[in-house]
Amino acid sequence: MENKLALINGIGVTMDVNHPSCQGIYIKNGIIQKMGESPEIIKLAQREQAVIIDLDGKTFLPGLHDCHVHMMSTGLSAIGINLYHCRSIEDVMETLEKEKTDNAREWIFGYGLDESRLAEKRPPTARELDAYFKDRPVYLVDRGLHYTQVNTMAMEIMAFAENEEGQGRDETGIFSGRLHSQANSHARKYFFDKMTWEQRETAIRHTAQTAVEMGVTTIHAMEGGDLSSDEDIPVFLNIMEDLPLHVVLHWCSTKVQDAVEKGLKIIGTDILLDGSIGSRTAAFKEPYADEHESVGELYYSDEWITHYIENAHKAGLQTGFHAIGQRAINQVLNCLERALNKFPVSDHRFRIEHFGFPDDRDVKRAAALGAVISTQPAFTYLRGGPDSVYEERVGAERNHRAYPLREFLDAGLVVNGGSDSNVTPIAPILGIHAAVNPPYLQNAITPMEALRLFTIDGAFTAKEEKIRGSLTPGKAGDITVLDQNPLDVLSDTIKDITIAMTIYQGKIVYQK
Repeated sequence: MENKLALINGIGVTMDVNHPSCQGIYIKNGIIQKMGESPEIIKLAQREQAVIIDLDGKTFLPGLHDCHVHMMSTGLSAIGINLYHCRSIEDVMETLEKEKTDNAREWIFGYGLDESRLAEKRPPTARELDAYFKDRPVYLVDRGLHYTQVNTMAMEIMAFAENEEGQGRDETGIFSGRLHSQANSHARKYFFDKMTWEQRETAIRHTAQTAVEMGVTTIHAMEGGDLSSDEDIPVFLNIMEDLPLHVVLHWCSTKVQDAVEKGLKIIGTDILLDGSIGSRTAAFKEPYADEHESVGELYYSDEWITHYIENAHKAGLQTGFHAIGQRAINQVLNCLERALNKFPVSDHRFRIEHFGFPDDRDVKRAAALGAVISTQPAFTYLRGGPDSVYEERVGAERNHRAYPLREFLDAGLVVNGGSDSNVTPIAPILGIHAAVNPPYLQNAITPMEALRLFTIDGAFTAKEEKIRGSLTPGKAGDITVLDQNPLDVLSDTIKDITIAMTIYQGKIVYQK
């Protein structure tokens, strides 16, 4: 049965430079057929016996993108305990105690733990968790996903080697249960591997539903590898066509041939070259302002990174890495340069996820090398600025240069917008607002530029700009309807715009 839908009497912001605006649009079988003034769209829709929706002055845009989401981790919020509101270790304990399930065999799972918000400025130790939960394994995830905090029982079940790298110790030398780098990967793999197919599918579908309610029609999903479990990948491949939005699956794996065999077009991209600001593991040249012995960590050698990039490019796969600190950014650009010298690729669109604290030289070098940037404007909006955790960690001078979007665009970089959910929420309207209203005005971009991050340039960074990202005949009928026009409201009120409707492939998947 044919699917026909027409929107009329709207304010269409098309993101198509040849036809930047329209009043109406007609979609047939999931594909945009025509845009134009309302009378001609009405006439066409009546002839075609299409469903006609009168938008009554609302704004419609290309379906919004979120270009960096951990769908599995985000979906686990459906079964986990949210700790973000906690302001002390006692708060954490009381929340876990109150929200834990009655099933004594089930792990106590908490997410969104943000030590910068706790009075003690640290997570509870294994011993402190043991005092409350000696006979139940406890698994708590840092808000930035860069460390895990567990109790003694969980450590014993997960069976760490005595000398396994990344196991924190307290001042007496006893294991604290705080797990970084290799130990964190070990813990995440154990926790995620034990999930059932049904739990994985529930988590993915939960995230998809959350996203369409926020106006999202395309997600770039960072899955598998050390971030969760490779067991998630078959579930994604099995159900993606059945989801109410488009998923670009990024298998964060080092297994190039396996990705080719699964028919994927991209591999890696959120493999961590360094850590995060909150956990003081993003790699800098100068020490952290609040811990002078630490400059962060680099997790891979230049040789390994270069070889990996070459292998991905030779297999015809797009690839990239997570890099936040200036040392990690410098490293990945050095390696990309070497790989391209050995094996030139004309349109690789190598992705650098985050690109938080680059030197001026490396911003220009990234553009010259043809890299694309996948970044999260809400990071600095929610966690940057004066008196923030960013300023506490890196000091005022470096904090002013955090995620300098204006500089990226002026250098000619193509930049997309994402949330890194569940680090910050899936909320592209908030992302657009954050890009226009950063803590330091020299980093601000215009509303139109911000809209590009979450539409046409988001599609470009996935090599999909020919099939989505703008309202253009022949492209996917993915549309986000807003109650106001982000190009027309006061810039400091963009965040207050609400989603009226989300349309995916010509079908309404959310309506307010």
